[in-house]
Amino acid sequence: MTKPGKTKHTRNSQMDGDALFEAVMRDIRPLKRRPSRHARGTAKLAAKMEIAARPKPKATARLTTTPIHRPSVPPPVHANPSGGLDKRSAERLRRGQMAIDGRLDLHGHTQADAHRAAHAFIAAGYRSGKRCVLIITGKGGARDNIESSFMPDRDSGVLRRNLPRWLGEASVRHMVLRIASARPQHGGEGAYYVLLRRKR
Repeated sequence: MTKPGKTKHTRNSQMDGDALFEAVMRDIRPLKRRPSRHARGTAKLAAKMEIAARPKPKATARLTTTPIHRPSVPPPVHANPSGGLDKRSAERLRRGQMAIDGRLDLHGHTQADAHRAAHAFIAAGYRSGKRCVLIITGKGGARDNIESSFMPDRDSGVLRRNLPRWLGEASVRHMVLRIASARPQHGGEGAYYVLLRRKR
């Protein structure tokens, strides 16, 4: 049989030991367990597989514009700055006050025929010493539009637009000093005055 005094002392000692153990364990933190080399390798491989599995952004198609190459049109024939056309002569030409030395009517011509005829007319006038000539192309009005619907190559509106370009071509450019739209009494917008250079 245990004595009462001894039992009380034993209980007090046990309580003091428990309190001491709790006090010691309170300041202790569990050590972080480092993953093994195999676990680290597995984690890296999984990360790489995840990155590879991500959908790649679609490449946006670039819109490229191709420049449109339009055929160059020779500029209209103007007075040569060194040719010596004075302002008074230029004004007389514009007003239709110069004597007309020859006429060419291109009505009913195809573009090819009109082109050849205009060049031949200018060359002949230059060789013969003519100064101012008149070339009639037509305006390309309603009547011409009806005819050109059946024969588009005979459209006088096309001839009117092309004549300044034809007279600016190398074969006759040196013969022409200036061109100007005719006055109404000479055909208006459907005709041109052509001032020829003097033959040297």
